[in-house]
Amino acid sequence: MAIVGLDEISRPVKKYAGGYPTAAVPSAPAASSAAAAPSAAAGDATVERNFQLLRSVGEECQTEPELRDLLTKKAGKFNLYDGFEPSGRMHIAQGLFKAINVNKCTEAGGTFKFWVADWFGLMNDKMGGDLAKIKDVGKYFVHVWKSCGMRMENVQFIWTSEFIEQNATEYWTKMLDISRNTSMTRIKKCCTIMGRGEGNLTAAQILYPLMQCTDIFLLRADICQLGVDQRKVNMLAREYCASAGIKNKPIILSHHMLMGLIAGQAKMSKSNPDSAVFMEDSKEDVRRKIMQASCPKEKEKKTSEQSEMQVGALAEETEVLNNPVLDYMRYLIMENAKGRYTITINGTQYDEADSIERDFLAGKI
Repeated sequence: MAIVGLDEISRPVKKYAGGYPTAAVPSAPAASSAAAAPSAAAGDATVERNFQLLRSVGEECQTEPELRDLLTKKAGKFNLYDGFEPSGRMHIAQGLFKAINVNKCTEAGGTFKFWVADWFGLMNDKMGGDLAKIKDVGKYFVHVWKSCGMRMENVQFIWTSEFIEQNATEYWTKMLDISRNTSMTRIKKCCTIMGRGEGNLTAAQILYPLMQCTDIFLLRADICQLGVDQRKVNMLAREYCASAGIKNKPIILSHHMLMGLIAGQAKMSKSNPDSAVFMEDSKEDVRRKIMQASCPKEKEKKTSEQSEMQVGALAEETEVLNNPVLDYMRYLIMENAKGRYTITINGTQYDEADSIERDFLAGKI
């Protein structure tokens, strides 16, 4: 059944004209020389606070110096972007985890642009290639985010189909230029962003990474805030900047990919309903899934898929603790609890995830 009667998600997107309005930032009063030093110190403290807030979102940041520079020069005026392909039920990583991260980003002064990628869902053959159903799923996603606490004051939802139709010349010109500067081999390597291998790709799926790269520039995104699984196309955007002589590259802030609940799963899978908690699961379903979830205490050799999902210091490790229960505890429960409440397990109070993991591995939990 189609979802109707929505508010901003159902309104047409205003035609793009070089940027979307953000909240006005009041000008600071002229400071005397005596007050200049304390004022500068306060500014540095704000930049550092916002840097730490944003950095806590990303398992990877390309690059930290660029992020600090952005927060200094564009305080309260920078844009972050993530795209979502409406493709069925929403699991807890897309729902609650994304809401937690978006709230951090907007608290740090950013405007978060959600790219409602209906055309991308069509290219990737989601919902049987039925665009009307894909749009309904997009509306459902927005309602879930509202219901799980995502603050909407500095969040925008932009429909791919409307935006590209209204900005066709600029969009396709940029995509052609990216295509001209990118080899077919490089594009095929990006196709894992769709959950597809390099073989047996349709022509539409070859276009997909090129268009996703184009989105970054047309949305005027200062920061690409997507999952680690999307880093290949985000890196492609930075590579394009180097070849096209674009000075300010998009910063990449890649968030962690929550593990699937079934042993050995590097990330959740919508095709197996027991591999994740879904946002509309009943209490009974949630309890059943968690109680039967894989919960080992010993590290195991990484699979190739797990290697794809890890960056930084984690990428250098050959073994990993495949424990999705601890993953949920760290990135959902304890992250949401920070500064608000503590968790009590077996009579012991915890306010951070490391202590829980340490006591679990020691057999105290």
